[in-house]
Amino acid sequence: MTETKGKKALSLCILRVLEQHGSEKDPLSTRRIIEYLKEDFGMVAERKAIGRNLILLGEMGFRLSTYHDNGKGYYLTSAADPTAFDPVLYDALLRAPVTEEGEYRIRAMQPQVPVYPVRETLRVLNTEVFHNLDFLRQAIAEQKQVTFLYHTAQAEGIPSAAPDATYTVSPYALFLAEERYCCIASVSGYGRLLHFRCDFMRDLKLLDVPARDASELAECKDGLDVIGYVNRAVYRQDTAEQYTLLCAGTLTDALVDAFGMTARLSLEGDNILAEVHAPWSLVRRFLLQNLTQVTLLSPASRQRQIRDELAGALSIYPQNG
Repeated sequence: MTETKGKKALSLCILRVLEQHGSEKDPLSTRRIIEYLKEDFGMVAERKAIGRNLILLGEMGFRLSTYHDNGKGYYLTSAADPTAFDPVLYDALLRAPVTEEGEYRIRAMQPQVPVYPVRETLRVLNTEVFHNLDFLRQAIAEQKQVTFLYHTAQAEGIPSAAPDATYTVSPYALFLAEERYCCIASVSGYGRLLHFRCDFMRDLKLLDVPARDASELAECKDGLDVIGYVNRAVYRQDTAEQYTLLCAGTLTDALVDAFGMTARLSLEGDNILAEVHAPWSLVRRFLLQNLTQVTLLSPASRQRQIRDELAGALSIYPQNG
């Protein structure tokens, strides 16, 4: 088993260890945390990494009793507010297998998508997106319809609106996926859910008209399934599949960040053999991002698909270019 230092994975695993094994009567030493991580999750971590991630958990809002407090070890004194939005936790929950606890936390976080300074985002966004997030949170909380102009094309970095791009929608939820903030909504006169990028919205107006109840839509008769919608509409995959990847040893963190704690990793010489259960869109993106460091071993049908795609891309460029 190889060492794992990914912040997303390690901090969440330490949290689970503290929840399941630690208490005021039985605080956990760093050594015991390391042992539980290996036993429960197959993860190996250094003492310094444990310390860093315990600090991170504190920054995320989880209250910890420490050696300095009790002279024995670590345990949770209270959990973080489940409605408090944390982008690491939220994105990890959206990508993780569906659980009752995960669905509850996602629903609880929906109204709390925060406004971040531009310097904390991973791409250059029009700063109006932060105003849009606040505006949409208000509309969702008040269950009101909104209208906006939606920009679908860009030229030289300047957004331009396509014809007939004004929408009146009933907004239901905000989500963060692939580093973009989006809003799930239904359009007046249309019977299905859609999602809109918040940074493409302009001139939002709150209408004094009640939002359409999501239960009126055929796909929401059993409630709004945010995870299912994101998988279908964003990642273009209704169900996950099983994949086997052979990866360079340096990709441990990238594997955990991409596929979460469900990825089964084992050493194969200097490489990592990874068994992952995930939508094809996630696996495809991981392959294309790490072309020279990853080999897809199975299934054969996806091997052919990625090989044909790469061959088509190579044909665009002349060999003597």
